[in-house]
Amino acid sequence: MAKIELLFGGPIAHDEEISVENYAYNWDVSIETAVIRKFKSWISYLSSKSDDKDNTFFELLLFIGINQMLKLPKITSGTYGHNGFVLPKIIIHGDHGVDKKTGNTVLLTESCLNIIGNNFEDEIGYEYFEYRQIAPADRLLVTQ
Repeated sequence: MAKIELLFGGPIAHDEEISVENYAYNWDVSIETAVIRKFKSWISYLSSKSDDKDNTFFELLLFIGINQMLKLPKITSGTYGHNGFVLPKIIIHGDHGVDKKTGNTVLLTESCLNIIGNNFEDEIGYEYFEYRQIAPADRLLVTQ
């Protein structure tokens, strides 16, 4: 199964910057560690069911953008390296959603992914850079 990674930077919202700094101070960790831990906390919280109809925050973001309610694959957080820094990412464990009305599978397009990334940036305050799709090992072409 393919995975999709949405790549982020640090917090750009003032409130989140202060929250990260306080976390770093209170837990005696680096700002980089605080950013990763706070981001992970956000993803864990927002991936849980958020309303009485079992819609997650991410599914609701997508509904607002495309007017289609999809059941999304599992969403977790992770990290990636860029220019010597460790930065946070969202990992979507699959590249299709399921329409909650029809049951049809729907490909998560570039537009869908950017809706999630850009709206997460707007709502939570971490800078969204881009997404990348990671093919499963059985789909990789091996050359010799």
